[in-house]
Amino acid sequence: MITVKRAEYLSALTCAGVKDVRYYLNGIFFDPEGFIVATDGHRLFCGKATTEGESVIISVKAKPPTKFDYVVISTEGRSATFIDDKAQEVLISPIEIIDGRFPDWRRVSHFKPGKVKAIGIHMPYLADAAKCSKYFDKKANGVLEMQDSASATRFRLGQDAYMLIMPVRM
Repeated sequence: MITVKRAEYLSALTCAGVKDVRYYLNGIFFDPEGFIVATDGHRLFCGKATTEGESVIISVKAKPPTKFDYVVISTEGRSATFIDDKAQEVLISPIEIIDGRFPDWRRVSHFKPGKVKAIGIHMPYLADAAKCSKYFDKKANGVLEMQDSASATRFRLGQDAYMLIMPVRM
Protein backbone atom coordinates (compact mmCIF):
# COMPACT_ATOMS: atom_id res chain seq x y z
CA MET A 1 0.00 0.00 0.00
CA ILE A 2 1.15 3.48 -0.90
CA THR A 3 -0.20 6.56 0.87
CA VAL A 4 0.13 10.08 -0.52
CA LYS A 5 -1.12 13.39 0.86
CA ARG A 6 -3.31 15.61 -1.33
CA ALA A 7 -0.71 18.34 -1.99
CA GLU A 8 1.94 15.86 -3.13
CA TYR A 9 -0.49 13.90 -5.31
CA LEU A 10 -1.91 16.96 -7.10
CA SER A 11 1.56 18.45 -7.60
CA ALA A 12 2.81 15.18 -9.11
CA LEU A 13 -0.17 15.13 -11.50
CA THR A 14 0.71 18.68 -12.58
CA CYS A 15 4.25 17.65 -13.59
CA ALA A 16 3.52 14.20 -15.06
CA GLY A 17 3.67 13.69 -18.80
CA VAL A 18 0.46 13.56 -20.84
CA LYS A 19 0.39 11.37 -23.95
CA ASP A 20 4.19 11.46 -24.09
CA VAL A 21 5.86 8.99 -26.45
CA ARG A 22 8.12 8.16 -23.52
CA TYR A 23 5.25 6.22 -21.94
CA TYR A 24 6.99 5.85 -18.56
CA LEU A 25 6.65 9.64 -18.08
CA ASN A 26 2.84 9.41 -18.34
CA GLY A 27 2.55 8.26 -14.75
CA ILE A 28 3.62 8.93 -11.20
CA PHE A 29 6.68 7.14 -9.85
CA PHE A 30 6.84 5.89 -6.27
CA ASP A 31 10.40 5.44 -5.08
CA PRO A 32 11.09 2.67 -2.54
CA GLU A 33 12.77 5.23 -0.25
CA GLY A 34 9.48 7.08 0.27
CA PHE A 35 9.28 9.60 -2.55
CA ILE A 36 6.62 10.47 -5.11
CA VAL A 37 8.15 11.76 -8.34
CA ALA A 38 6.68 12.90 -11.66
CA THR A 39 8.20 14.60 -14.68
CA ASP A 40 7.40 15.47 -18.26
CA GLY A 41 11.06 16.09 -19.10
CA HIS A 42 10.80 19.87 -18.66
CA ARG A 43 9.71 20.03 -15.03
CA LEU A 44 9.90 17.58 -12.15
CA PHE A 45 8.05 17.26 -8.85
CA CYS A 46 9.42 15.38 -5.85
CA GLY A 47 7.66 14.96 -2.52
CA LYS A 48 7.22 12.49 0.34
CA ALA A 49 4.98 9.42 0.29
CA THR A 50 4.62 6.27 2.34
CA THR A 51 5.66 3.57 -0.13
CA GLU A 52 6.51 0.62 2.16
CA GLY A 53 9.49 -0.16 -0.10
CA GLU A 54 7.46 -0.32 -3.34
CA SER A 55 8.95 0.93 -6.59
CA VAL A 56 6.26 1.41 -9.23
CA ILE A 57 5.02 3.77 -11.93
CA ILE A 58 1.23 4.16 -11.95
CA SER A 59 -1.45 6.03 -13.82
CA VAL A 60 -4.72 6.70 -11.99
CA LYS A 61 -7.58 6.50 -14.46
CA ALA A 62 -10.02 8.93 -12.80
CA LYS A 63 -9.69 12.64 -12.18
CA PRO A 64 -9.12 13.30 -8.48
CA PRO A 65 -12.13 14.48 -6.50
CA THR A 66 -12.30 18.14 -5.55
CA LYS A 67 -12.02 17.44 -1.85
CA PHE A 68 -9.84 14.70 -0.41
CA ASP A 69 -7.15 14.52 2.27
CA TYR A 70 -5.00 11.69 0.94
CA VAL A 71 -5.01 8.77 -1.49
CA VAL A 72 -4.23 5.12 -0.75
CA ILE A 73 -2.91 3.16 -3.72
CA SER A 74 -3.07 -0.62 -3.83
CA THR A 75 -0.85 -2.07 -6.54
CA GLU A 76 -2.14 -5.56 -5.81
CA GLY A 77 -5.78 -4.45 -6.04
CA ARG A 78 -4.92 -2.04 -8.85
CA SER A 79 -6.94 0.75 -7.27
CA ALA A 80 -6.59 4.23 -5.80
CA THR A 81 -8.90 5.16 -2.92
CA PHE A 82 -9.33 8.85 -2.18
CA ILE A 83 -10.06 9.54 1.51
CA ASP A 84 -11.44 12.77 2.99
CA ASP A 85 -10.62 14.45 6.31
CA LYS A 86 -13.35 12.42 8.03
CA ALA A 87 -11.71 9.13 6.94
CA GLN A 88 -14.53 8.49 4.44
CA GLU A 89 -13.92 7.04 0.99
CA VAL A 90 -14.67 9.70 -1.61
CA LEU A 91 -13.71 7.83 -4.78
CA ILE A 92 -12.19 4.51 -5.79
CA SER A 93 -10.46 4.54 -9.16
CA PRO A 94 -8.72 1.82 -11.17
CA ILE A 95 -5.02 2.31 -11.78
CA GLU A 96 -2.69 1.14 -14.51
CA ILE A 97 0.77 -0.06 -13.60
CA ILE A 98 3.18 1.24 -16.23
CA ASP A 99 5.93 -1.20 -17.13
CA GLY A 100 9.07 0.79 -17.73
CA ARG A 101 12.14 2.32 -16.14
CA PHE A 102 11.67 5.78 -14.66
CA PRO A 103 14.50 8.27 -15.37
CA ASP A 104 17.23 8.79 -12.76
CA TRP A 105 15.48 11.68 -11.04
CA ARG A 106 18.15 11.96 -8.33
CA ARG A 107 20.78 12.93 -10.92
CA VAL A 108 18.65 15.85 -12.06
CA SER A 109 17.67 16.77 -8.51
CA HIS A 110 21.25 17.16 -7.31
CA PHE A 111 21.35 20.88 -6.61
CA LYS A 112 24.26 23.30 -6.16
CA PRO A 113 23.04 26.84 -5.41
CA GLY A 114 24.76 29.55 -7.41
CA LYS A 115 24.42 33.09 -8.70
CA VAL A 116 22.60 33.83 -11.94
CA LYS A 117 22.23 37.11 -13.81
CA ALA A 118 19.41 35.87 -16.03
CA ILE A 119 17.66 32.61 -16.84
CA GLY A 120 15.05 31.69 -19.43
CA ILE A 121 11.90 30.04 -18.05
CA HIS A 122 8.80 28.87 -19.93
CA MET A 123 6.24 31.03 -18.10
CA PRO A 124 3.37 28.49 -18.01
CA TYR A 125 5.68 26.23 -15.97
CA LEU A 126 6.17 29.09 -13.53
CA ALA A 127 2.37 29.33 -13.25
CA ASP A 128 2.29 25.56 -12.55
CA ALA A 129 4.81 26.07 -9.74
CA ALA A 130 2.54 28.75 -8.26
CA LYS A 131 -0.44 26.39 -8.55
CA CYS A 132 1.46 23.60 -6.79
CA SER A 133 2.62 25.96 -4.04
CA LYS A 134 -1.05 26.66 -3.23
CA TYR A 135 -1.56 22.96 -2.48
CA PHE A 136 1.05 23.29 0.29
CA ASP A 137 0.43 26.86 1.47
CA LYS A 138 -2.80 28.75 0.79
CA LYS A 139 -0.79 31.98 0.42
CA ALA A 140 1.18 30.32 -2.41
CA ASN A 141 4.53 31.08 -0.81
CA GLY A 142 7.62 29.22 -1.87
CA VAL A 143 11.38 29.57 -2.14
CA LEU A 144 13.09 29.97 -5.53
CA GLU A 145 16.67 28.64 -5.83
CA MET A 146 18.94 28.86 -8.88
CA GLN A 147 22.19 27.16 -9.85
CA ASP A 148 23.36 28.59 -13.18
CA SER A 149 21.71 29.63 -16.44
CA ALA A 150 21.98 26.10 -17.93
CA SER A 151 20.67 24.11 -14.94
CA ALA A 152 17.30 23.55 -13.32
CA THR A 153 15.63 26.12 -11.10
CA ARG A 154 14.20 24.69 -7.87
CA PHE A 155 11.01 25.84 -6.19
CA ARG A 156 10.71 24.66 -2.59
CA LEU A 157 7.00 24.05 -2.06
CA GLY A 158 6.97 22.63 1.44
CA GLN A 159 9.31 21.14 3.98
CA ASP A 160 9.90 17.98 1.93
CA ALA A 161 8.65 18.90 -1.55
CA TYR A 162 10.05 20.76 -4.52
CA MET A 163 9.55 21.34 -8.23
CA LEU A 164 12.37 21.67 -10.75
CA ILE A 165 11.98 23.62 -13.99
CA MET A 166 14.54 23.24 -16.74
CA PRO A 167 15.68 26.50 -18.39
CA VAL A 168 14.86 27.40 -21.98
CA ARG A 169 17.24 28.94 -24.47
CA MET A 170 16.48 32.55 -25.21
